[in-house]
Amino acid sequence: MKGENNCKDFDYTHKIEKSLIESDIIVMTSPAYVMHATGAMKSLLDHLGYRWMPHRPAPEMFGKRAVIITQCLGAGAKSTSKDIKHSLSWWGISKIGMFSGSLLSDIIWDKLSEKKRKKLTKKINELAVRFSKINYAKPAHTTLMTKIKFKFCRLIQKKVRKNGVAGLDNEYWHNNGWLGKSRPWKS
Repeated sequence: MKGENNCKDFDYTHKIEKSLIESDIIVMTSPAYVMHATGAMKSLLDHLGYRWMPHRPAPEMFGKRAVIITQCLGAGAKSTSKDIKHSLSWWGISKIGMFSGSLLSDIIWDKLSEKKRKKLTKKINELAVRFSKINYAKPAHTTLMTKIKFKFCRLIQKKVRKNGVAGLDNEYWHNNGWLGKSRPWKS
């Protein structure tokens, strides 16, 4: 209600957020812990919850690309990726690549079978090649789904403003012109 700079961890999280906004690409990685992202990753994503679309999304995120890398011993790498992707997509990021690797044997790379190492290497290399061919001077395309989420959040913010309940989030939307015709993405 009073803004993110009142959070006791603001000095730490603000530095991370600043680097995310200034980056060409965001790379998030987490091993799977009980089928989800680690507590540290979850804590970071929670600290940046105010950047979700219904609140105060950073306009820069709508042109960003992200890659999520997860691994696990057995199951859970895909659900871990989905945990992280869920937050990133609500930040406005449309272009998100994912690598999920299930080791299914040992957690030490050199102890994995040659076949398993080749399979994982091929999969991560394919993702790397896809993202290396991108022209990062141009913002990423904002998908229809991201635009629909934004429109829904915009309708809520317009109703809040109409009802005279404007707070920090609503003022942010108003000041960015998003309650009018402006949008955070390039056409």
